[in-house]
Amino acid sequence: MKPMHCKHKSKTPRYWLVRMAAVCTLLFLFSVFSVVSVMANTVSATVLDGGISYTFNMKSTDLESILHQARQQGLAPLGPLDVAERVENTTTVNIRRGVKLRVSEAGQAHEFVAYKGDTVRKALAENNILVKEEDLVTPGRDMVITTDLAVEIKRACEITVTMEGKTQTLSMTGGTVADALEQAGIKLRDKDACNYGLEEPLFDKMNLRISRLVKITVTADGNTKEYEVPFQRVQAALRSAGIRLEEEDRLNVKRTDMLQEGMKIVIERVRVEEENLVEELDFTTRYEYSDTLFAGEEEIKTPGEKGQKETVYKVTYVEGVEESREVVSETVTKEPVEEIILTGTRQQVNLSGGTSAGSTGAGDAGTFVDSMGNTVSYSNRMVGECTAYSIPGGTTSIGMKAEYGVIAVNPSVIPYGTRMYVTSADGSVVYGYGVAADTGGALLDGTVLADLCYNTLEECSYIGRRDMVIYILD
Repeated sequence: MKPMHCKHKSKTPRYWLVRMAAVCTLLFLFSVFSVVSVMANTVSATVLDGGISYTFNMKSTDLESILHQARQQGLAPLGPLDVAERVENTTTVNIRRGVKLRVSEAGQAHEFVAYKGDTVRKALAENNILVKEEDLVTPGRDMVITTDLAVEIKRACEITVTMEGKTQTLSMTGGTVADALEQAGIKLRDKDACNYGLEEPLFDKMNLRISRLVKITVTADGNTKEYEVPFQRVQAALRSAGIRLEEEDRLNVKRTDMLQEGMKIVIERVRVEEENLVEELDFTTRYEYSDTLFAGEEEIKTPGEKGQKETVYKVTYVEGVEESREVVSETVTKEPVEEIILTGTRQQVNLSGGTSAGSTGAGDAGTFVDSMGNTVSYSNRMVGECTAYSIPGGTTSIGMKAEYGVIAVNPSVIPYGTRMYVTSADGSVVYGYGVAADTGGALLDGTVLADLCYNTLEECSYIGRRDMVIYILD
């Protein structure tokens, strides 16, 4: 067997080219992988400063790191009024360069911070300064702020001006009290007064009151004086003049009237007091007839006693003179005791043959004229003692209602049912017409000729006990 021999060939240039291409490919792939890995761990950040922006990639999203990187690219350092604000949750940062904002309003000025690029409207709103559309803002609300700025606000306001009872309403934009008075056409005089200083700034719903001095004459407490007081209502003017006025005092004008130049005011001092008086109460007297006493005799059955009451009066004095007295209350502290007096009715009268003993003019029939002017015929005429009685609601001995017109008699002398006319001899006391319908002990024993019935006891006293003429009509 023949031995084998190896053949060694030399490497060609093509071989080395392939080897070099493979190495370059590996190096390229490694570089790409490295770049991709680095880019995967970085973010893009943007910083906006007015019209300039700075954009760059960085690993950290921390605000300070972003600002540091921006400063590396030329961002100007932040001043004490500047602020850096991240836009929501992004890596974009907005730089707001602060300036001083001086706001003047109603004579007062305050400083705030505003930012370049903002409008005046936005700056005021961010500082919680509210303005209405009708308010005047200088410079205009849409002006863009580029540097420190002074802003003046004049508020639109409604002002009322009152003088001598008349009121004007003004619409103003800013200004002072003096400006409002000028617009109202009011020129203050030397002694005029305003409730606000002339240089005070106006505000909405401000009420300006101008007081003018007027001359008045006041008569009070015996004196008459002249005063110069502010124009106002009467009561306030008197107070300004140092004149005391009580609630009860009277004036010749109303307290609420407005003053007038030369007005004359008269004050009457009124004093109202309570007075307590103890007064006596008179007792009443009642008469009772008694047949135990002769006619013309009287006897006190129950002595009368005066009572006592305490009365509270409200007394009104005008200029020291009592004008009226009004009872406020009355309290009886002791009741009066009624006095009862017995009046005698007993009198012996003997009657026979239809006439009374000691009677005059008794006799035959005739005529008489009654109290109405009528001529009346009678069959008999008697004169004798008569009394009166009253039993309200009662009945007579023969069952008739006891009332006016019933006459009690001795039926053996004047039969029941007899019609009569009774009068005094001179006609001064008239009982009138009646009928015999009752009787009684004094009649039966001949003490009296007739007892005349009345409806009330008070009427009985009209007759009492007296001689009367009885005309028998039947």
